Amino acid sequence: MLLVVGVVITYFWWIVGAGALVGLYFVGRAVAREVQKRRELAEQKEYELKRRADRQHRWLLTGDSRGIYGQQGAAAMRDVAPQPSLPDGEDAPTQNPAPIARLAATSDEVAALVNDKPDAWGWALFTSILVQRTTPLLPRLRDSELGFSPAATTRLYTAAELATAVVGLIDDMLSTAHQLDSFMTAPAFMASFYGPADGAPPDAEAIKHIAHRTMDYHDRFLELSERCRSLSAPSEYTDILADCARLLDFPLQSYREFIGELVDVIESLPQVLQHATDDVDMGAIVLDIDLDGDGLRSRIFKRLDAINPSR
Repeated sequence: MLLVVGVVITYFWWIVGAGALVGLYFVGRAVAREVQKRRELAEQKEYELKRRADRQHRWLLTGDSRGIYGQQGAAAMRDVAPQPSLPDGEDAPTQNPAPIARLAATSDEVAALVNDKPDAWGWALFTSILVQRTTPLLPRLRDSELGFSPAATTRLYTAAELATAVVGLIDDMLSTAHQLDSFMTAPAFMASFYGPADGAPPDAEAIKHIAHRTMDYHDRFLELSERCRSLSAPSEYTDILADCARLLDFPLQSYREFIGELVDVIESLPQVLQHATDDVDMGAIVLDIDLDGDGLRSRIFKRLDAINPSR
């Protein structure tokens, strides 16, 4: 004891200095994490503002009242003051002699788009295929949005079984999202909408191909949602399955928003292009998938750790 006391007295200031350095290390690490977190939040906020600005820019270009009054205010304004018609009661498409692409609802209309090649036919073709692939899935997509669980389910009895199943589903969602990102950011994706040389028309078969592949990823997300909702567990764990179902519906919500914005653009083209003399910048339309859902994924993992510490 005397020896220990003597060492402490002799090297007291060294011990204090070492303790201070250790404390500064942990404080510095915590500050660095907080700074990084704030930087990521700022970047995310800036990204969201840019997306909203592009969307509002499109609304203003098309004369959509949402560009002035917002989404909720526009609905009320349509009831109070309907959109004015053009002079002589004519619609914009009849005043523009150049044919402009419209959405194709059938295979014959798709073939007509490819054969006639009106203005913006490539994007109309891409959007039409996305809509045609989505329409038969609407009942299943509504079930996903509602979190509906079928009568026939796969029963999970233990916390370990539940953790394995839920983590596997979330990992499949993340993997599919990363594959989709690599697919849509590949140079060949956007190159499909432009001809191989200046002035050459886009490749219709390439556009069809990327549209179907884009929806193939959508179908994978839907299958993951259905797999989650087909699981059942003891009542004390049902909150985890409910959160999992909500999380796995986020990619489908992103697809709904993405396709909806594309449809809005295609339907507004006759009004936008009737007086255009050059290229029109409609802003970026992004398929942005939220992989955390405002902390929902983190909450699921914390809950799983609590019920299954050995995970």
